[in-house]
Amino acid sequence: MPENSGKSGHSSPQQAHELLSLHDDAERDAAERRNRELLVREQALKSQFRTIFESAPGLYLVLTADDYRIVGVSDAYLKATYTDRDAIIGRQLFDVFPVTPDQSNAGGVEELSASLERVKRYGQPDIMPVLRYPIPDPETGHFEERFWSPINVPVFDEQRQLSLILHRTEDVTDYLHGSQAIEPMNMELIARARELKTLLERHRSSEERWRRLFAEAATGIVQADTKGRFLYANRAFCDMLGYSEEALRSTDILSLTHPEDRQANLDKLKPLLAGETNSFIIEKRLLNYQGDVLWCRNSVSAQRDMHGIIVSLVAVIEDITAQREAEARQLSLAQRLTRSLENMSDAFFLLDKDWRFSYLNHQAEHVLERSADELLGRNVWNEFPEARESEAWTCYHHAAETGESEHFTFYYSPLDQWFEVNAYPGEEGLAVYFRTITEKKRLEAQLQEAHRMEAIGHLTGGMAHDFNNLLTVVMGNADLLSEALADDPRLAPLIQAVADSAQRGADLTQRLLAFARRQALAPVPTDINRLIRGLIELLRRTMGEQIELSFHPGHGLWSANIDPSQLESAVLNLSINARDAMPDGGQLTIETRNVSLSAQYANDYLELIPGDYVCIAVSDTGTGIPQAIRERVFEPFFTTKEKGKGTGLGLSMVFGFLKQSDGHVNLYSEEGEGTTIKLYLPRIRQAPADPKPTPREETNLEGDESLLVVEDDDTVREFVVAQLEAAGYGVRQAKDGPSALVILADDSPIDLLFTDVMMPGGMTGRDLAIAAHKLRPLLKVVFTSGYTENAIAHNGRLDEGVRFLGKPYRPITLLRTIRETLDED
Repeated sequence: MPENSGKSGHSSPQQAHELLSLHDDAERDAAERRNRELLVREQALKSQFRTIFESAPGLYLVLTADDYRIVGVSDAYLKATYTDRDAIIGRQLFDVFPVTPDQSNAGGVEELSASLERVKRYGQPDIMPVLRYPIPDPETGHFEERFWSPINVPVFDEQRQLSLILHRTEDVTDYLHGSQAIEPMNMELIARARELKTLLERHRSSEERWRRLFAEAATGIVQADTKGRFLYANRAFCDMLGYSEEALRSTDILSLTHPEDRQANLDKLKPLLAGETNSFIIEKRLLNYQGDVLWCRNSVSAQRDMHGIIVSLVAVIEDITAQREAEARQLSLAQRLTRSLENMSDAFFLLDKDWRFSYLNHQAEHVLERSADELLGRNVWNEFPEARESEAWTCYHHAAETGESEHFTFYYSPLDQWFEVNAYPGEEGLAVYFRTITEKKRLEAQLQEAHRMEAIGHLTGGMAHDFNNLLTVVMGNADLLSEALADDPRLAPLIQAVADSAQRGADLTQRLLAFARRQALAPVPTDINRLIRGLIELLRRTMGEQIELSFHPGHGLWSANIDPSQLESAVLNLSINARDAMPDGGQLTIETRNVSLSAQYANDYLELIPGDYVCIAVSDTGTGIPQAIRERVFEPFFTTKEKGKGTGLGLSMVFGFLKQSDGHVNLYSEEGEGTTIKLYLPRIRQAPADPKPTPREETNLEGDESLLVVEDDDTVREFVVAQLEAAGYGVRQAKDGPSALVILADDSPIDLLFTDVMMPGGMTGRDLAIAAHKLRPLLKVVFTSGYTENAIAHNGRLDEGVRFLGKPYRPITLLRTIRETLDED
């Protein structure tokens, strides 16, 4: 079939779209034409309006509201004043019509200026009485006397801001001079002028009374335009800020407002100027002429003209600085009290009559582990129900019923804390001050434990002293018998068993002394990594093949101030304990590193000083230590080993040695996982000392010098004298210090004094040595003891220059010490 030719009234979608586009283009073109026509018409209307205005029969001037510049003038005005439009447009009114040289029009200039100012200030028309105002005659150059009847009318812009003033006037010179016949209309004009003058005088009289009323008011009163510029200010306000009214007119209310309050002031003004409200009250800070701050309450209202347009703002301003300062003092006091409560080390809360929380400080929130938001308004017994079963319930109720304060301590199990509580009843309820004393309880327990350990130390020290005297004789004689019976197959094993048992006894007493912190230590700056490397081979042999030993030395390790031999014994003891905890084999790891212990960490341990330490960690993968006995592992004679497998002094010796060395020991263990024991050795900022060479075996320890042996134990003294005499020395002996001084006072030669440290008679070995040096300054001295008790050692360290031989000792050690001392320069 043939295609539709369109004559039937139907079209395709494409044709419809094209028709719509053509329609839209036509609409846009029509709109643009209308806009152009409106613009042309508007310009034509403006031109017509200006032509109409300029051709109006009246005498008109249009002035700017701020500086009275002429922006419009009617032809009639130009003719009446002998002026030219181009010559006066843009000029200031009083430049065009200035004061005459003879000042004859000065009063008129002043009155016109005052009228214009009133229009600006009040935003209302101002009708003036007949005004004498001469004008210059351009032909003669003289001023021609004229009289005028003017009115000044405000003109507002779209934002209701005063922008222009319309000045309309009539020339009434001829009427007043009577140069023309007075017609009825002129008579009416004169009558109107006189009436207006009377009304104006009444208005001014009323205005003057109003001004006096507000001027003398005790409260500040100001009037401002809608931009906040001052139009009027009474004396109270001027005195308040220290400005004159004239000075205020050159500024505005916002400029005198504190910068931080200006936005709030603007936020209040916006709805007022928009007509949404008629007034508002704001408390804000004003700045006086010195920049000081005054707090003021401002009651602001809008003043409207007959058309309802806002023409000015009136504010009643009250100085509330004193009130604000009083409130600030009260607030400051409340804040100080709150800060005092918040900054107290004690926790504090208030309970009302119904046992509900009414206040908690931050410390109370911290101690109770609950926030104030959770507790305020809630019942204490409902929130902490377990407290019903404690002493707190009884004491709180007793305080509330009797009005007497209560002071008590109690343990609250849900928080695992001990509390010391002071409860004070009052009219509002109960004020409760409390603090946790869990740490105090712990420290008291630690102190009690320290006293117990100290008592054990004194006991073991005394026992070790006597026991070491016995062991000195036993070990010495056992050594002598071993040499004498070395070829006797029957007796040699027996005497060797005696010597071995004596040595074990000596080791036992040494560990007791170590635990009791009564060893005579000789600490030196020590390279810990080097010391442990020297032990590794011995430890491998001791551990056996089932134990894998690894050493991880710390990089840049500090030097430690420690007794090297005692540290070797401690590491060996820990390694043996680790081996015994791994009966089926495992891994032993020794690590070293630098650590700094904080004051917070040190607070948990008595005698521990915060600072730098070298840490040695000995870890095993053994059976671990059960939780129930971990706190006892450092006690003397406490052991988990089978009977006969341990003395229970290994860890106690390590503990005592570390404490005596101002160090620290810490244990961490998990059952089935293993144990780590960390030794913390005090750092010293000195280069490590070179290790002492191994003593060589002397071929000849004999001598012929004269010696004085002072020993209170007869058996020990006899043994020592016998050994020294057998070596060729000449020996004299004494049982105490006074007896020894008698011998030293004679003239017989004495080369060396060998004296016990702890002796009866009130004189120690140290006292004897001091007295002896007064008699014989070159006398050499060797001290011996099984228990020094600070006579020649202080804080666990041997005094400088002291030669010491600890009991028990073997004969060869005795002879070597004597010989080395005598050979010293």
